[in-house]
Amino acid sequence: MGKRESGKKKTAGDATPKNTGGAGEQREGTSFPKWLPPVLYGAVTLLLFRKFVFSGEMLVGQDTLSLGLVARDFFAQALKSGSFPLWNPVILGGTPFLDSLAGGDSIYPTSILLVLMEPFRALGWKLILHVFAAGLFTYGWIRSLGRSREAAFLSGLAYLLAPFMVTLVFPGHDGKLFVTALTPLLFWATERALAVGRLRAFGGMALVIGLILLTTHFQYAYFLFGSVGTYALVRVILLWKLGLPVKFSAARFGTFLAFSVVGAGVAGIQLLPAVGYVTEYSRRTATTTQASEEYSVAYSSSWSLHPEEIVSLAVPEFVGNTAGDAGWAAGTYWGRNPLKFNHEYAGLVVLLLAALSFFGAASRGIRWTFVGIGGVALLFALGLHTPVWRLFYELFYGISLFRAPSNAAFLFGFGAVTLMAFGVDRVLGLGESGRQADRVGGRDDPKDPTTKQDRGMIWFLGGAVVVLLVGAALASSGVLTSMWTSSLYPDITSGKAQALARAQPFIGQGFFIATVLSTVTLLLVLGAQKRKISPLFFMVGVGLLVTVDMARVDDAFIQTVAYQDWERLDPNIQFLQDQKETQEPFRVLAMGGNNDGQDVKPGLYGLELAAGHHPNDLARYRELIGMAGSELPQNFFDVETGGLNLPLLSTLNVRYVIWPVHRFGGLPQGEVVMATTLGNNQVYEAVYEIPTLPRARLVQNTVTLSDSEVVPYMMSDQYRPSEEVVLTEHPADPLPGGVAEGGVRWLEKGTNLMRLEVQAGAPALLVLAENWYPAWKARVNGEETPVLRANHSLRAVPVPAGGSEVEVYYDAGALGGPLLVSIVSLLLACGALFFRPNWGIGPPDATGRLENAGNSGARDVPEAAEAAR
Repeated sequence: MGKRESGKKKTAGDATPKNTGGAGEQREGTSFPKWLPPVLYGAVTLLLFRKFVFSGEMLVGQDTLSLGLVARDFFAQALKSGSFPLWNPVILGGTPFLDSLAGGDSIYPTSILLVLMEPFRALGWKLILHVFAAGLFTYGWIRSLGRSREAAFLSGLAYLLAPFMVTLVFPGHDGKLFVTALTPLLFWATERALAVGRLRAFGGMALVIGLILLTTHFQYAYFLFGSVGTYALVRVILLWKLGLPVKFSAARFGTFLAFSVVGAGVAGIQLLPAVGYVTEYSRRTATTTQASEEYSVAYSSSWSLHPEEIVSLAVPEFVGNTAGDAGWAAGTYWGRNPLKFNHEYAGLVVLLLAALSFFGAASRGIRWTFVGIGGVALLFALGLHTPVWRLFYELFYGISLFRAPSNAAFLFGFGAVTLMAFGVDRVLGLGESGRQADRVGGRDDPKDPTTKQDRGMIWFLGGAVVVLLVGAALASSGVLTSMWTSSLYPDITSGKAQALARAQPFIGQGFFIATVLSTVTLLLVLGAQKRKISPLFFMVGVGLLVTVDMARVDDAFIQTVAYQDWERLDPNIQFLQDQKETQEPFRVLAMGGNNDGQDVKPGLYGLELAAGHHPNDLARYRELIGMAGSELPQNFFDVETGGLNLPLLSTLNVRYVIWPVHRFGGLPQGEVVMATTLGNNQVYEAVYEIPTLPRARLVQNTVTLSDSEVVPYMMSDQYRPSEEVVLTEHPADPLPGGVAEGGVRWLEKGTNLMRLEVQAGAPALLVLAENWYPAWKARVNGEETPVLRANHSLRAVPVPAGGSEVEVYYDAGALGGPLLVSIVSLLLACGALFFRPNWGIGPPDATGRLENAGNSGARDVPEAAEAAR
C-alpha cells in the first residue's frame, strides 16, 4: 500500500497536455502577457471604487462610522506620538486595546497606512488593496490547480468583483473582507506546500495563516481553516493515489498540521490575549461561556440565512436590502433578520459555469471537494433551517462562541469561483487531453465535433433559461412572492410585508436580468463548442457578463461621504473640548446622534465616554451600567423620575450629558451649559452639566458584598458614592472609616500610565473611576501594591497616611509570553523559507513528478484527480 505501481515513469514534461484542437480534444488557449491580469484587475478595482478613489471623501461603513474610525484614529494618534497603546480609555470606561481587539487589525500590515495618510482615507484604501489582491490571489490559486490562463483570469475577475466580499464595505466589516480576500492565497499556499512537499512552501503557508489571524476576524478564520484542513486531507489522498508512497503522503499532511500551528503562533501576540479575554472578561461571556444552553443556541444561531436569501444567490433582488443607495436595495429587505447591509451573491454567471464543470471536466476529486466545502458552508449558513448547523454546534468547539452562521457563506462563493475555472476549461477544451475528453464525453459521431457531455451542457443552460423565464413571469405578476409568503413565510410581519411590496417590481426586474444573463451565457458556450467564436472572444464575453452581473450589485454598497462635513465640530463638541483643556479628567454621556447612548463620535475628538459601542467591552462594566447588546445603558436612568441616576453617573465621573432635546424633551436635572438649535431656534441637542465625583478620590469607608450583590446595592438608596466604596473582599489593612481627609493631584495621565500625588490624613483607598483589568498594576512610593476591584468594575489602590506618589501602569509583561510565541513562530516560518531549497518531503522522483501540481502548469493535478476516479 505504501508504494503503488504507476506504469512507465513519467516526467513533468510527459504530463503536459498537447494542444490538438477539436471540441473533444485539447484546444489552443489564448496567449496574453503576464502583466495583463494585474493591469486589468487594477483598472476594474479603480472603476469599482471610483467614487472614493477620485475624490477626497470617506467610504461609508456602518461600523466604521460607529466605532471603527474612532478606534483607528486613536491608534494612529498614539503611534504618531511614539507609543503603542495597550489600553483604550475612550469608550465604555476603557478597554484593553489588544486583548479586546479594540483597534481591530491594529498589528495587521496595512495598518501602516494609518500613519501615512489620514485615517479616514487609510480605511478605504485598505479595503481597495485587498479587493485588488483578491483577484491576483485567485488567479494564482486557479493556475496552481493546473487550469488555463483563461480560466484563471475569469475566476480572478469574478472573485475580485464578488458581492459576497465587496458588499462588506457598506457594513464596515473590514476584517471579514480581509479574510475573504486572503482565502485564495491560503488555498494557493496550501496547494503548493502539499504538492511540492518542501519546507519553504510550508513556511510560506504558515505566514499566510498568521496574516489571516492578524485580521482579528477569528470567526471567518475559523471557517476558513476548517475548509483548508478538509482540502489538505483530500489533497494528500489524491497525491497517494497518484503514486506518492503513503508514508510521504502522511508526512506531508503532518507537516501541514505542524506548520498550521506555527502559523497560529505567528499571530500569538494578538491571538492568545484575545482568546483569554473573550472567554473570561469580555461581555461575550454572557452569551457564550456563561449562557444557558437554550440561550447559547438562540444566540449562536441568530443572524443566519433564511430561504429567501438562497433564492437571492441567483436573483440578488429577490430578498431586497437596506443599504439604500439603489432602488432595489432601499428599504426592500423583507427577510427574517432585522436588517441586511451586505449580500451573499456569488454571481449567476459564476454559478452556471461552475455547474458546467460537472459535464466531464478534469480533477473530479478536487471538484467534489469544493462541492462539499461550498455545500456544507451554505447549509451551515442556514442555521436552524437544516440540521447541519446544530451538528457542528454539538461536535466542534468554538461554534458556540460565535453568532451569525451566515458568515460561512463566503466559502460557498469561493467554492463556486473555483469550480467556475473548471467549467471554463471544460467549455474551451483546455487543460485536458484528447483521450480524456473522448472517454468522458462519449463522442458517438466522428463527424460531430460535440460530445454527449457537450450537449448536456447546452441542455442544462437551456433549462436554466426556461426556469428563470418562468420565474420572471411569476415574479412580475406577484404570484411567486404570494406563493412564497403563504407556504414558506406565513408569519411575515406587517413591516416586512411593506418592504416586500416595495421590493416587488425589482424582483420581477431581477428575474428578467437573470434570464438575459443566462441566455447570453448559453450563446457563448454554444459558440465556443461549435468553434464559432475563439477562446479569446469567449473570455472577453464572459468577462463582460461577470462584470455587469456583479458590479450592478456591488455599486449599491459602495457609498461615500464628505468627511469634512461629517467630522465638522458642532458647538457642543467644541465646548466640551474647551472644558477638557481646563478641567481635571471627566467623562461624557453622549445620548446624541441616532444611537441612544451608543454614539461614539465624540470620542473622535478625545472625549472619554461613559457609554458607546464596542463588540468586546468588559462584561462587568456592562453589568454596572445595565447595557445589553446595542440597547440603552438602563442603569444611567431613574425609571421613577424619568431623569438621570446621578449617584451612578457621579461614581463614573460623568460631568456632562449630551442630550437630544428634540427627541426626549429636557432633563429635570443638571444645568444647560451649551446647546445647538434648529432653524426656528428650537433646541436640538443640549449639553447638561451634572454634579460628579473626581476621577481619582480618597475613600475610608468600605462595604463588602458578593459579586451578585454589588450592582443592586449601588442602584439602591443605601449607596453613598461620595463616602464609600463597594468591594468584594475586605482590604488587607483595615481602614479607619469616616470622611477621608486629604487630596489628589494628577501628575500624568497617559494611555498606559497614570501618576498621582496623594496626601491622605489616614490610611485610605485611592478610588479611580477607571475600569479594572488584571493587567493594571500599581506602585505606591515605588513599592508594588495590589489594585483592588471596586464598585464592581472600577479600581482602588490602598495608600498610607501622609504623602505618596502613586503610579498605576498597564503591565506589558502579561504580553511577554504571547510575544515570545510570535517571535519563535516567525523565526520558524521564515527559517523554513530559506531551508535547503531542494529538500522535500518524499523521494526525489516523487517530488519532481508532483512539483508542477503546485505551480502554474496544467500538468499533474488532472492526473491525480483521474487516478482518484
